[in-house]
Amino acid sequence: MSITKSLFGTMPDGRKVYNYTFIDGKGQSVTLSEYACAILEINVHGKDGKLYDVALGYDTLAEYLNDTRNFGAIIGRYANRIAGGKFTLNGVTYHLPQNNGVNTLHGGFHGFGKKLFESEQKDDCVIFTLHSPDLDEGFPGNLTLKETATFIDGTLRMSYEYTTDKDTPISITNHNYFNLNGHGQGSILRHYIRINASKYCKADEGLVALAPAVSVEGTPFDFTNGGNANSRLFSYSPEIIKARGGFDHCFVLDGHNPDAYAVGDVTGIKLEVRSDLPALQFYTGNSIGHGRGKGGAFYNNNDGFAMECGQFPNAINEPSFPDCVLRAGQTGHSFIEYKFSCQS
Repeated sequence: MSITKSLFGTMPDGRKVYNYTFIDGKGQSVTLSEYACAILEINVHGKDGKLYDVALGYDTLAEYLNDTRNFGAIIGRYANRIAGGKFTLNGVTYHLPQNNGVNTLHGGFHGFGKKLFESEQKDDCVIFTLHSPDLDEGFPGNLTLKETATFIDGTLRMSYEYTTDKDTPISITNHNYFNLNGHGQGSILRHYIRINASKYCKADEGLVALAPAVSVEGTPFDFTNGGNANSRLFSYSPEIIKARGGFDHCFVLDGHNPDAYAVGDVTGIKLEVRSDLPALQFYTGNSIGHGRGKGGAFYNNNDGFAMECGQFPNAINEPSFPDCVLRAGQTGHSFIEYKFSCQS
């Protein structure tokens, strides 16, 4: 296994941005950037022995600076939606940027997916560090986040550690868009999908997760025995209609190993997702739109999917959801792991 460091570009304020490419013993590779801790490339073997880049993205730093889709980015201080752009904690009401209608999405206009991280290589890993000041996008507390990234034998593991000097809600995830047939190779709706979740959260009109979670049994949201997304989109489910004709919902993980997996219908590339977090947002790229990606590819709606492990959306405003508050002086930990293999 090897790691190489390369210059990606320069921020508007003159700071240099570097990328790290991890290469495993089979010639597969992952590239991560100091900007947004973003996954830029994931090159893994298909059943034909060829390498396929299964991560949507861009070629240049300038494109990532202008990105509105969060391609590959780390998400924080709080992943997904917070209703009404506000919450009350310890008797204080905090107001956040309303960047998704009246709600706050993925930490606000300048969440962690718009930040430049510091980096340090140590042996077989790279440690990315961000210092988020008190009231950054409205969130309380000076928070320090460290992501330790490794890529060994086809497995990308992102381990997170975070500390704060004030109580603060936190939910860190990764927002990579996968196409297991290769980025730019069309729709993911015929991928085989399995999500080990017996419950999911319905959503309101702003796609904020609602309590209580309900059974997936007998609904298009039942992926416990696997299947593809394509046929389910024609169910006329009100939940699918309000999510712009696809999935953008919180699944309550049952604690299986793995939490979820997907298989490319053309390449046979298999992605297994593991985490110690309680929920997974399954998103079928319903709002990708039409635009140019890396290597001259064009992306359209449903050309990539995300499996975002994290805390429950809007948990800070919903007491029945698991506690999402990191207490002052405590150290929080979580991890997300993507394991790639191939099915013939």
